[in-house]
Amino acid sequence: MRSRLLKAAVFILVATFIGAGAALADMKNRIGAICAECHKDEANTIRGLIKSGSQKDDSFIVKVGKDEWNVRYDKGSKLNKLATVRDLADEKAVKVRFRAEGDGPVYAEEMSYKSNYGFKDPSDIITISEVVELLKKSPKNGNYVIFDSRGYDNYIEGHLPEAILLPNYQFQAFKDRMPADKNTLIISYCRGYG
Repeated sequence: MRSRLLKAAVFILVATFIGAGAALADMKNRIGAICAECHKDEANTIRGLIKSGSQKDDSFIVKVGKDEWNVRYDKGSKLNKLATVRDLADEKAVKVRFRAEGDGPVYAEEMSYKSNYGFKDPSDIITISEVVELLKKSPKNGNYVIFDSRGYDNYIEGHLPEAILLPNYQFQAFKDRMPADKNTLIISYCRGYG
């Protein structure tokens, strides 16, 4: 009898702890205002922006209005539209389907991002043939700089001639690589239009 009461008490405690974490998660905003223009608020889903400088090896922070979500992930987290979690750059729109784990971070079961290509001014996009023409001149003579915004591993595997590594997920740490001359043409590339 005592063993049953102890098991019941432990079950109630665990259920209360999990329920409190879920209730705490329900109190925060889960969808940003700009996201809400096209998407509906869904339970256990966060839609917001990656907080600048928050990307770590196992977590990042998503800003949703005034609220911030500490999101943990691991190899079990499913990726949509992403090769790696490092593709989630500062201030990039992200969707995270999560489960609450107590009152701390949430665990990302699935992550995807919203490409910002649709918001680009077409005059800001450079064609491959235009890049080829620029590469015929040195960066100094052509008044340009090329940034490889992928990660270090990709950069080492291969990059465009004269390209400088400037990982999009660590922009704050490497922003000193930006040209001092504000008239310099800046070209950046990654693995896609986003």
